[in-house]
Amino acid sequence: MVKIGGLLLVSYLNFKQSRTEAERHPEEENGISPKWKLESFHHVEFDVDEISGVDEENLIGSGGTGKVYRLDLKKGCGTVAVKQIWKGNNVKLVTAEMEILGKIRHRNILKLYACLMKGGSNFLVLEYMENGNLFQALHREIKMGRPELDWSQRYKIALGAAKGIAYLHHDCSPPIIHRDIKSTNILLGDDYEAKIADFGVAKVAEVSPRGSECSCFTGTLGYIAPELAYSFKVTEKSDIYSFGVVLLELVTGRSPIEEAYGEGKDIVYWVSTHSNDRENVVKVLDPKLVSDFVKDGMIKFLKIAALCTTKLPNLRPNMKEVVKMLIDAEPRIIRSPSAC
Repeated sequence: MVKIGGLLLVSYLNFKQSRTEAERHPEEENGISPKWKLESFHHVEFDVDEISGVDEENLIGSGGTGKVYRLDLKKGCGTVAVKQIWKGNNVKLVTAEMEILGKIRHRNILKLYACLMKGGSNFLVLEYMENGNLFQALHREIKMGRPELDWSQRYKIALGAAKGIAYLHHDCSPPIIHRDIKSTNILLGDDYEAKIADFGVAKVAEVSPRGSECSCFTGTLGYIAPELAYSFKVTEKSDIYSFGVVLLELVTGRSPIEEAYGEGKDIVYWVSTHSNDRENVVKVLDPKLVSDFVKDGMIKFLKIAALCTTKLPNLRPNMKEVVKMLIDAEPRIIRSPSAC
């Protein structure tokens, strides 16, 4: 057992570091150690060659921080996701994800198993999520135009994600601000359990009502809270705005940015201008999903999203309040007699 940075890190890895590796690591002959630096946070067995040799055929995602691969471990040890961090800015990203994901434990936060580092190569070994991310699931169809996610599933995903963010804001000391909440960073397991992922730009909040000063602008277009356009001070309320946009995606089935909204406009603007009364509000609900049996629940959901995306940060609820509102809005779906 090794104590590093206040964390108790236990190495469970099955490395094959025999002298025969010299053939594969000629740098060893020059006095440079070929061994990987390991930091392990959960029990998982794998060989270093499995992680560093991930196949491009197993690529499942690519973003601003790196590529993500699916890897079926040898010896029947299950499936993991391997995130290869882009070179250049990798040290800060790896450090941020390790410091945060290595410490926290919550069913709605993606699990980090281990981190491997050597020279300019950095890999994170993460929990594999069978159903990809929420954005993908919202825009997938089963058949005949039927969406993959019904209203009960969307509600469950929203509540799970809200609980994960509430844990970061209220149960971590000091609080953690994610700073990039969006539907592609909400991953879905085989039972559609939601987990918050990608903590590369997350920030530990200062214990101050004014929030934390950030040296760089982060976030994704369509999810960025309006106050961040004129201030680098971030608080938990910026995460709540972003989560409100995710709620709008869930209830409308639309993307945060679309040409139909108009130049420079987003989903928050579009919903606010198309839901002035009960008759019109139905028109913004996902037409592939809305029915007399779920309409009232979807409207309640829309109201919660509107509160979260209020322009003034101090008027937005905190995440504990959002969780409570979502629990109170739990769908009580009455199935039609013809439903199968």
